[in-house]
Amino acid sequence: MINTIDLVIGTAILLIGMAYWTVSVVEHNNNYVDAIKTDYIFDKGLATMEHLSEDGTLENTVLLYYFNRTDEAKKLLEDRIPLKHYELYIDENLLINKSGSYNNTVEVLVILTLNRKEGWYVIYGDENSIDISDKRFLDWNEAYNCQDYKQYKIHLPVYLSRNITSSKVKLRVFGN
Repeated sequence: MINTIDLVIGTAILLIGMAYWTVSVVEHNNNYVDAIKTDYIFDKGLATMEHLSEDGTLENTVLLYYFNRTDEAKKLLEDRIPLKHYELYIDENLLINKSGSYNNTVEVLVILTLNRKEGWYVIYGDENSIDISDKRFLDWNEAYNCQDYKQYKIHLPVYLSRNITSSKVKLRVFGN
């Protein structure tokens, strides 16, 4: 025979169990949503770094940075990074800071090795586009006086040696 007290105890156990189950479902759902948001932010950062690597923008930026042309390097990257809140580091030095206080932060790291023969090259372009010559020159004067690059606003001969080490370019992306 079932007593009223047995029904009350059974109902209380059932209610407590349902409450634990509800809290568990909500917590797991929130963790899942946070994981999806973080994954989305990481995918945006990864796609940005892949694009910058493929079109040569990172190589040009690192060269400009090494030769103390940080303003041109910043301008080149800021125009091509489609993110709102991020930080970009070259060899652990902060180059661009457009950060904010957000819940999710992801980092994308690219190791960049300059794959060129030793010699003089010309970094050329303007505020919108910067490139480095494929042609190698024997000395600074020859690189500077080459008529192929004289018409550009940015016209900088640089010497690249084989002992240039790889560079670490890190992008920290912030998001909600």
